[in-house]
This record gives sequence, C-alpha cells and structure tokens, in this order.
Amino acid sequence: MSGQGLQVVGGFQDVSEIGEYPLGPDERLDSHSFLAWEFRRWMSSDMRWNGTHECKSMFFECVNLSYSETPVGTLPNDLGRISRMIQPNVEKGTFEQLCKLKFGPLHGWQLCRVDDQIRLMHPVVTRIVLSAFASRAKASAANEAASYKRKLDRLTEEIAQVHPAFAGDPRKVRFICKSIDDRISARGGSRRTGQDLHAAIQDCIRADREGKFPQRSDH
Repeated sequence: MSGQGLQVVGGFQDVSEIGEYPLGPDERLDSHSFLAWEFRRWMSSDMRWNGTHECKSMFFECVNLSYSETPVGTLPNDLGRISRMIQPNVEKGTFEQLCKLKFGPLHGWQLCRVDDQIRLMHPVVTRIVLSAFASRAKASAANEAASYKRKLDRLTEEIAQVHPAFAGDPRKVRFICKSIDDRISARGGSRRTGQDLHAAIQDCIRADREGKFPQRSDH
C-alpha cells in the first residue's frame, strides 16, 4: 500500500491519524439476506447530485462489495484490487483517475485500521453494519429468552407430577432448572436423565429447609 494510495482515498498525510475500525475481522453477517439502504440520505447527498452516473454506479457496487469483505463493511486499501472486484472489471488506470475526482467511486470512504492492516471504511456503511449487529444480538437474546421460558414451562409440568407445591413457585422451578444444568455440566454430558430431575428436587427441598425461599408478602 503506497503513500499515494493513502492520499488518493483518505487524504491523510500521517498514518497515525487513521482510526480503528469498530469491528474485528471475525465478525460476519453471512445470515443477513439484506441490509438497510439509507435512501433519504442518499437522495439528498452530494454524491448523488454531483457524481457522474459511472461513478455513482461504482460507488453503489463498492458498498455492496464491502458487506462480503473481512471485516464486514470494509474494502481493501488497494485501488487495483477494487477495480477488479467491480463487475464488469474496470481498468486500473481508469479507476484511479475516477477516484481522483471530487465525487469519485470511493467518495466518503476513509482509511481505517483493522489489527495490523489498513483498509477502507465508510461512516454510513459502518453505521448500517453496526445496526445490523445490534439487531441480530437483540433477536438472539429474544430467542434465548423464549427458549428458556419454554424450557421452564416443560420443567414445571414435570415437577408438578413429582412435587406439585414446588411447581407453583417460579423461584423453585428456576432453582431446579439450574441444579439440573449444573449436574449435566459437571459430568460433561448433554442430555438430562430422570435421576437429574429427582436429585435437583432434593436439592430444592434442602434449600427450602434452609430458608432460601422466604415467604413473600402479598401487600
């Protein structure tokens, strides 16, 4: 990566000015079949109003290419490589000349650090990618919560057949659930046995006798 390449794309005179990209190289969005396009921002952007059709087409191509790169949302800091990634391929010299325009194919893209690499990022693309990761984390948490609830519901039905009084106290159901999980984990297993349930209920009986489930006020 030449110093000239740094200046053409990012305008930096000093490599120390380059900021860190907020995602690591292992972060992926392979499960996403679509990502947001901030069309209102695009419709009023200087790039849309002032860029040539050729440059705008390549700009859009670069945005889409970045979603499949590592880390997601970045591009290599190599104009020749980017020119080959674009389809149909663009002659390297032509692409370099276009990138020198005020509203060239890489308008708004900036240099960033990814570990020991220097790559390109675009602030809007980065925001979209981070939003996608946040949505995925939220969905994952919701799925885990729903899965845990279903697990407790099934366990409550089983406890009711053995110790009905415990089945009516969510605290004791959760205690028994954790006790079962701890037993499975301790033996390095993956499946629950009937003995696990009975042993966990005995653990709960002892904990109840020790006063770990104080009666709650109805006020």
